[in-house]
Formats: sequence, C-alpha cells, structure tokens
Amino acid sequence: MNLLGSSLFTGALTGLQSSYFLLANGAKSLSMEDILNPGNDTVKYTVNQSFRSYLMTNFNQIDMDGDGKISTADLQNYSAKLRTQGMTFTELSQLCANGGSSMSSLLDTVLSNFNEIDINHDGRVTQNEINAYRVTQEMKDVKEKYPKIDPEKMSMFYEPKTSSVDSTNSKEDKVFN
Repeated sequence: MNLLGSSLFTGALTGLQSSYFLLANGAKSLSMEDILNPGNDTVKYTVNQSFRSYLMTNFNQIDMDGDGKISTADLQNYSAKLRTQGMTFTELSQLCANGGSSMSSLLDTVLSNFNEIDINHDGRVTQNEINAYRVTQEMKDVKEKYPKIDPEKMSMFYEPKTSSVDSTNSKEDKVFN
C-alpha cells in the first residue's frame, strides 16, 4: 500500500496553487468575480470545476486579510495552515479531484478510511496521521502474511563452531603461561 500523506498534501496544495495562478492569469490577486467568470475560455476549461468550487466556498477563509481578493500571500498562508492543521474530508475531495491515477488511488484509500485515519477525531487528517495509518496497515499486512510461530513447535539445533586452533593453545593459555 503506497500511502504517503506528504504526497497527498503536496498534490492537493500544488493543485490549489496552480489553479489559483491559472485563474489569476498574471494578476496579483484573485477576486470572487475572477473565480466565477474566468477571463478566457482556455482558463475556464483548464481549471477543474472542483477547485473553482472550493475557492468559492472557502473564499473568506483563504482571503485572510479580508480585502475581498485572494493574494499570493493569502494562498501561501492558507496552504501552510492546511499543511499543519490537516484537511477535512470535503477539502481532500475537492482539492485532489484532478490528481493522476496514483493520486486517485491514494485519495480513495484516505477517503475510504478517513475516520480511522483521523486519530484525534477532529474532523481533519494530517500528513502524520496518514503516515501513521500507513505504518499500522503495513504492520497488519506483515502479521497476516507471517503469523506468529509457536516456539513450542520449534526445535533448536546447535552446531558448535569447529576451529583449526587446538583448544589447549587458546589465548587464555598463551596469556597466562
């Protein structure tokens, strides 16, 4: 199971940033109008609708300075917040919507096991929680593949090492003679 929280978060945040830059289309900031009505059809159809929906829904949270526009600094601060505090089920669904096939497999695994991964039950999963879940699953897989062996059913064989050195001429003998 290839389940790395860092790759999922990196993919989600990279997608968020690239969508932002496509929508901003060279501008220093992005308004709600820019999100609703992208400047040209290429941008309109290139940017995943799920990302645009996410930006619209979370506009006020992303616009940290409250000026009615999402700046690069706002987006970087918001990305850092998501990276450290984790993402909700909905955030993961929307931000990872256009990931590649390896990303979708990882996303499916995280979303399918979201409640189990969310160890502290705060409604968010972090990179560390995803990585901890991965380790736990790998341990379970190993235990299933290699069940414990009952030591009572084992026999021990011991074969003494043979040496070409005569036992009467050991180091101890040489030191004390």
